[in-house]
Amino acid sequence: MRTGSAMWLIGIVTCLTLWVLPGCREQPEEAESGPEPAAEVEVPKDEHAGAEALETAGDDEVAPEEGLAEISETIEIDPDRRYSTPDFERMRAVLYSGRPEQKKRAARLLARLLVESHVEDTRENAAATLGVAPESAVEELTEAAVSDPSGVVRLRAVEALQEVPPSPKLLAALRQIQEAEDPEVRVAALMTEIELQLKDRETEPSPEWLASVLSRTRDDASAQLQIRLVLQGERALPPLTKVLAEAEDPHARQAAACAIALICAGTSPQQQEFAKLSQAIVKETLPKPHPANLDGLKPLENALANDPDFRVRAIAAQGLGYLGQESSAPFLAEALRDSNEEVRWWAALALETVPAKAALGELSEAATGDESERVRAAAVRALGWIDDEKAALPLMRATLDSSSRVRQAAATELGRFHTPASLAALVQLFNDPTVDVRWAAVLAVGELRDREAVPDLQRAMRDPSPMVANAAERALQRMGIAERRFGTREEL
Repeated sequence: MRTGSAMWLIGIVTCLTLWVLPGCREQPEEAESGPEPAAEVEVPKDEHAGAEALETAGDDEVAPEEGLAEISETIEIDPDRRYSTPDFERMRAVLYSGRPEQKKRAARLLARLLVESHVEDTRENAAATLGVAPESAVEELTEAAVSDPSGVVRLRAVEALQEVPPSPKLLAALRQIQEAEDPEVRVAALMTEIELQLKDRETEPSPEWLASVLSRTRDDASAQLQIRLVLQGERALPPLTKVLAEAEDPHARQAAACAIALICAGTSPQQQEFAKLSQAIVKETLPKPHPANLDGLKPLENALANDPDFRVRAIAAQGLGYLGQESSAPFLAEALRDSNEEVRWWAALALETVPAKAALGELSEAATGDESERVRAAAVRALGWIDDEKAALPLMRATLDSSSRVRQAAATELGRFHTPASLAALVQLFNDPTVDVRWAAVLAVGELRDREAVPDLQRAMRDPSPMVANAAERALQRMGIAERRFGTREEL
């Protein structure tokens, strides 16, 4: 019995062993082999063309500078492939931080993409990425800037060329591009040419080149160059002076005069007087104003006296006003008799900041006899800054001018001359039909603080214009006479 039971137990154990052991043997083999490899998908050749050239060795752990170790310049470029933004970002990283040989290969691949690709986005990204190291692909960038069918690609190529050393071939290409139909591309080429021409701070820009650009109004070429020249400061004065004296085109001479004036402008005694009267305070944190640079004085005076184009003479007069030097007064005085109104107006304005005693006679004539209203008004304002009682007479005559603008200016300036005749002329203006003239006259009388004018100021308090009435009341208060607005004679 025991023997039969034992044989039965042995049979059961044997069967279980045979069923379990194969699983125990196979399990370790599955663990060692890992997950079943993914099936290979066959991709057409054109999906892989050039892909290796834009990848960084496949693993994210590989540093960008190691990413092009296997790249060859002979890698086939697929002209129809649209490469992704991350592709170009990796290439940009290589250009920034790769080893010299890797940078060279990356730049050559990008240059080939720029020239060979049929995809606009790819060419645009290639041009933009080459902006990191444009000197390695100047020819390709220049070719793209001149002839690429896409305006966006041409724009990116032109922008990238701003950082390369200038050459005659490149500058000629940029001038050719400035004739393009696309205004964005034209302006970019203009700014790139200006940047390259002015890059070398050791060499003055050519006067011939300056004149050629300063004479152009298209795309604001003249204005753009003037801005850059003014920022350059005194370094630009010698070639600008040559342009002003020798350029044939009056637009170029006008622009040169304007740039010289802005470069040389500074403070003058007359401007300092302006600042005192307006109680201007220059804070310690602000840059102190610098004196005028007199290197531009003679060129501007010569241009005002001799240039045949009125626009150049007008800009020269404006510039002399910026410099504010007494030696310019005779030139500006003569310009008050110029045949062109624009020149006469700028000359009169300039004499507000230039000590003008030498021009008293010409200013007096202009203030009362010039056919232009704005010239007469400007001359009147300039007369007010001449510290000479002789200036009061033409100002009093100007209070009878047919233009309210001139009469108002005369009223304001007469407030600087404390004489009985000036006071009488101002009081007469209290009856002027124009509110602004009456208001200016009342303010001027208030500045004089002459008690002889008290009865007239009291009458002015009843002026129908609140602005005039308030000015009269304030004038009386400054003299210590308390008045009540719109009071009656009995109350006063």
